[in-house]
Amino acid sequence: MTEHDDPSAAEIGERATEAVIGALESAGIDYMVVGSFSTNCHTQPRSTRDADLVVAPPGGPVARVLRSLPKPYRLDPQIGFESVTGTTRYLLEVEGATFKVECFLLSDDPHDQERFARRERLLMLPGLEAWVAAAEDVIVTKLRWAKDAGRGKDRDDVRNVLGSRAGELDLPYIERWAAEHGTLDLYREIAASIPPLD
Repeated sequence: MTEHDDPSAAEIGERATEAVIGALESAGIDYMVVGSFSTNCHTQPRSTRDADLVVAPPGGPVARVLRSLPKPYRLDPQIGFESVTGTTRYLLEVEGATFKVECFLLSDDPHDQERFARRERLLMLPGLEAWVAAAEDVIVTKLRWAKDAGRGKDRDDVRNVLGSRAGELDLPYIERWAAEHGTLDLYREIAASIPPLD
């Protein structure tokens, strides 16, 4: 195999994400891209080793669609759980690579429900439009993860989206959910660290 034939980690991740989104759309399953890929839609992109989606309705159809994907994709038979909201997730692995696609079932969590209703159709990758979490909901979710899981990259993502989308965001919406989740002080701290626009 030549160097030209050997796909990069980023290409493997993009192909896997496109394959899952294409399969969900063909099956008529509603979904929303969250996590790093959604963050990348609203600020300067960064590399990632996984793709996260929220899917609805829950149950058999999602697992069946993921299981039907050909090699190199393989659905982990073990169902997992996301720690912050407690929702069920399916894990799709890419054989021979570290990239994974996680499909979380839409939960009854109030913000999970509202962000799904607010999702936007955006150009996520070259030539690929997809349903993606709105910028405000990326911020709200990342604040929650920064507080409950203590991940520094989530603080960075909040700061980057706030800076990139300054003047365009529904700040009262963000503050309402931040107050609900106990992340309002964290939100204000991060927001205050962003230099004002010239």
